[in-house]
Amino acid sequence: MAIEAITSKIVSTLGNKESLIPIMIKDGVDSASLTYKSYKEGGVIEGKDRAIDEFGTQAIWIGGIPFFKKAIDWTAYKLAKINPGVDVRVLANDEYASWAKENAKGIMNNSKTQTVKKAITDCLADGGKKAKGLYKGKIIAATALTLATYFLLTKGKHKNTKDSVLKDMQKEMNDNFSYSLNNETPQVFADFNEFNNNKKNISFKGVVKNVTDAILFNPVHNMKIIDAGITTERLACSRNKTELAEHAIKEGGFLFLLYGFGNILEKKINDFSSKVLKKPIDLCIDVLVDKKFEASLGHGNIEQDIKGLEVCKTLTDRLNFIKNNPENSLVQAAKKAKIVSTVKDGSSSVVDTSKFIDMKAIDNLAGNMKEINSKFIQSGETAKKFLNKTKGLKIASVMANIGISCLFLGYLMPKAVYKYRQWKTGTTKFHVEQDIRNSKNK
Repeated sequence: MAIEAITSKIVSTLGNKESLIPIMIKDGVDSASLTYKSYKEGGVIEGKDRAIDEFGTQAIWIGGIPFFKKAIDWTAYKLAKINPGVDVRVLANDEYASWAKENAKGIMNNSKTQTVKKAITDCLADGGKKAKGLYKGKIIAATALTLATYFLLTKGKHKNTKDSVLKDMQKEMNDNFSYSLNNETPQVFADFNEFNNNKKNISFKGVVKNVTDAILFNPVHNMKIIDAGITTERLACSRNKTELAEHAIKEGGFLFLLYGFGNILEKKINDFSSKVLKKPIDLCIDVLVDKKFEASLGHGNIEQDIKGLEVCKTLTDRLNFIKNNPENSLVQAAKKAKIVSTVKDGSSSVVDTSKFIDMKAIDNLAGNMKEINSKFIQSGETAKKFLNKTKGLKIASVMANIGISCLFLGYLMPKAVYKYRQWKTGTTKFHVEQDIRNSKNK
């Protein structure tokens, strides 16, 4: 059981579309392979330049948003006396907010003393305006600060590379010329001023609202906007036209492989498994390994359990059904899939009404459960045997998705970048280093 539990945890994490772990793995492979390729093809200076860019960016990309969000939680939220653990989507709909407040039980998961009811009540004191405003401001501020941090990293990297080239030139020429920035604006701030003065060339009309709406509630969407901002900054800060084209090739391929390709590949694998192998694998691994789900499948309870929710017409009725039927197989699967969160109330666990329950996700889960139930009935197998095969296919699917994506990111993308450079310049050597040398010689 221990091995199965560990395997399930790994597959659950890697196969979760809202988890940052698979994105981090793919980005890590991409960063390591590009850095190695840069040392090998471009030389030591480009290798260092790439290492600073890739791994520095990764640290900012992964840690920036969470760090700044947490800082705002500790400051702005604390001053406003609003608990950041209350999902603002709960507050956005009056019917949902009323239900959440009336049915709240237990202690907030991010607090040792505050009850869920008190946290929601505080957020709704002014109709939820303060809490919603704080959250939107937090996302915008955290995103902006993360991108600003990356901008400073980029300019610092450029200066470090330039200094390294000039130092090498000094050694090669064996003279005493010195390179100083005395009485000059530090390059990183000069570059920032130049970028700021030319920002009129980039249109941001309407972006703030669309970005806010897109990234409010999903950490992967947070990363998408950070990626888009980093890509824009890399293109804007390119040191010559060849580097601009290389960034375009690398970033375009990276974004597609990271966000688009994985979803396409997953759908194709899932369709093949369902239609050809007769084993639907759309359900998350946590549900597939759950003994209660296996029992429900074997006892033929799934269709009836799903109908219990389908007859509920209003949002309040559906929420009440989820709260009041903890033994229902659909509700249990929703908790396993983390669509429904729980909180401790004494010795028991109850639905955490401070966390949003996405009804579309519930409906998708119900549809996937119906499909797997139908294929199980057609198979004539025992529930245990059927699920064991399905679990194996699910594990293979997730691992294949990660592996194929890493192959493209770790091998094909770096190769494409240096093939372009070879075609464009006639060599794979670091063209930026040569530009700096030419400029200094002049």
